[in-house]
Amino acid sequence: MGARRGDVQGRGEHAGLLWALAAAGAAAFLWGILGSDPRATWGIYLVNLLFWSSFAITGPALAGMMQMTEARWSPSVKRLALTTAGFLPVSFVGFVILFFGRSALYSWVGHPIEKKAAWLNVPFMSLRIAVGSLALYWVALTFAKAVFAQDAPGADSPEAHARRNRLATVLLMLFVVILSLWGFDLMMSLDPAWSSGLFGGDYVVTSLYTGFGLVTFLTIRANARGVIHVAPSVIQDMAKLTFAMCVMWMYFFFSQYLVIWYGNVPVETRFFLNRFFNPPWGHIAWAIFIVGWLVPFAYLLKRLTGRPPTRHKVFTVILFMGWIAIFAERILIIFPSLDKNIAFPLGPTAVLITAGFFALFTLSRRQFIAKHQPVLRQPK
Repeated sequence: MGARRGDVQGRGEHAGLLWALAAAGAAAFLWGILGSDPRATWGIYLVNLLFWSSFAITGPALAGMMQMTEARWSPSVKRLALTTAGFLPVSFVGFVILFFGRSALYSWVGHPIEKKAAWLNVPFMSLRIAVGSLALYWVALTFAKAVFAQDAPGADSPEAHARRNRLATVLLMLFVVILSLWGFDLMMSLDPAWSSGLFGGDYVVTSLYTGFGLVTFLTIRANARGVIHVAPSVIQDMAKLTFAMCVMWMYFFFSQYLVIWYGNVPVETRFFLNRFFNPPWGHIAWAIFIVGWLVPFAYLLKRLTGRPPTRHKVFTVILFMGWIAIFAERILIIFPSLDKNIAFPLGPTAVLITAGFFALFTLSRRQFIAKHQPVLRQPK
C-alpha cells in the first residue's frame, strides 16, 4: 500500500512538472511569434508539430499492420502502440494553430506562383490538410476503441474482427496518403521552386522509422516495469522493423539525391548545396547521417545476426539516436527553406517549445491510458 501511494505521488509530481513545461512552451511560443522575427518560432513549431504528430499516428498504424497481418506478437504490443493516439486531438488543434502562421512560413501565400496556384493556394491547402488529418485521426481513434473493446464479454465476434480489419485497412491507406501530403504541402512547399516526387514517401518512411522505434521503446520500458511480459524474440522482431525503416530512409534519400544529381538542374541542386555546403548545415547533415543511420545500421546489423539478447540498454540508446537524427533532419529541411542565413534553433525559445510538445505528448498519452484502460498485463 505504501509503495503504491508513493508511486501515485511520484506520478502526480511528474504531471505537475509536465504541465509546467507545457505552459512554459506555450509562453515561449507566444513570445516568439510576437517578437521581431516570428519565422524562426513558427519554424520550430512546425518541426515539433510534424515530429510529434508522426510519433502519435505511427503507433496506431503499426497496430493496424499487426491487425491486417494477424501478427503473432503479444496483444500487449498492439495495445501499447495504440496508446500514442492520445496525442491526436492535441495534434489536430496544433494544425489549426499552424494556419495562423502560414504567411510567416510560406512565401507563396503573399506571392502566388502562377504555375502552381491551382495546388498552392491557402483555401485548398488548408482544406485538404484539415479534412485529411481529421479523417485519419478519426479512423485511428475508432480503431483503437474497437481493439480495446475486445475485452468486453462477447465482443470478439467474427463481425467485430471483420470491422477491425476494415478499419485497419482504411487507416493504413489514409496513413500513407495523408503523411505524404504533410511532407509535400507542409515541408516541401516551404521552398516552392524545388520539388521531388519522392519527398512524400521519404516523409512516410522517416515517420515509420521513429514511430517503430517509439513503440519498441515503450515495449521495452513496460516489460522492464512488469506491466507486460513479452519474450526477447518479440523485441528482436521489432528491432528488425526499426532496422528495415533505417535502411529504407537512406534508400529514399539516395534515390532523391541520385535523380537530382543526374539531372543537374540548378533549381534542384541548390536545395542540396544549401544543406551540405553552407555552415552550419553541412556539419549537421553529416552528423544526422552518422548518428541517425551509420551507427544504428552497424549496431542493428550485428544485433540481428545472433540470438535475441535479453538486455536492451544499448538498443535504447540507438533508438534515441534515431529520434534525434530525424528531428534534426526536419530542422535541416525546414529552416534553410525559410532563410538560407537562418541559424540552427538552439535558443531558449526553441528548447522550451520542444519541451512543451514533449510534455503535451506525455500528458495526453497518460490521459488516454487512464480513460480507456487498455489491458496490457499478460501472464508470464
